[in-house]
Amino acid sequence: MPDQSMKDIKKEIYLLIHKAEQMLELTEDAFMKNKAASLDQAASFAREIKDKEDALTEKLAKAAPGSGEARVILSVPMHIEKIAISIERIAENVRVKIKEGLLFSDKAIQETGIMMKKGKEVLKKAGEAVVTGSAAGMESVKTESDAMVHMANTYSTAHEDRLVAGECSPKSSSNYLCILYAFEDIAAHTKDVLKKMSPK
Repeated sequence: MPDQSMKDIKKEIYLLIHKAEQMLELTEDAFMKNKAASLDQAASFAREIKDKEDALTEKLAKAAPGSGEARVILSVPMHIEKIAISIERIAENVRVKIKEGLLFSDKAIQETGIMMKKGKEVLKKAGEAVVTGSAAGMESVKTESDAMVHMANTYSTAHEDRLVAGECSPKSSSNYLCILYAFEDIAAHTKDVLKKMSPK
């Protein structure tokens, strides 16, 4: 595949990741301010990502028979779509939280805020690493993705303990745990993107 074409494809991949980062930012805004309008905007970004994923996958599939690089990164747009789907899961739970007036403990609000911030950072750095092609940048994002999974695991275990102790309501708990599990998936798919994009 010509260098220019691959450069253009990397730029499209960067733009998809950036769009996912914006989706997460809007979802965070909705969570922190109880603002459902931000979730509607995030949903429109999700639709854009899905449309662009289809087009980019088709482009890579056409190039793949004659390009080893296109073949290696063929599944990258699909992983970015999976990131968007995971953010949609967070957004759906935030929408339920707002609509039903679910109360989160201070601890759960604080932890969700930390996960949102970490998620945005990981996506931002992933996009930058795709553009620069920096091996060190990619390794750093993979490490941070692992740290994000660990963080979500730690929070969910501590939360389950609080639930067992009767410190929080089952309905809010299930909502909060769904959000944490979605962050684990965001981290896993971001890591998959970087594995495919890593210079061999």
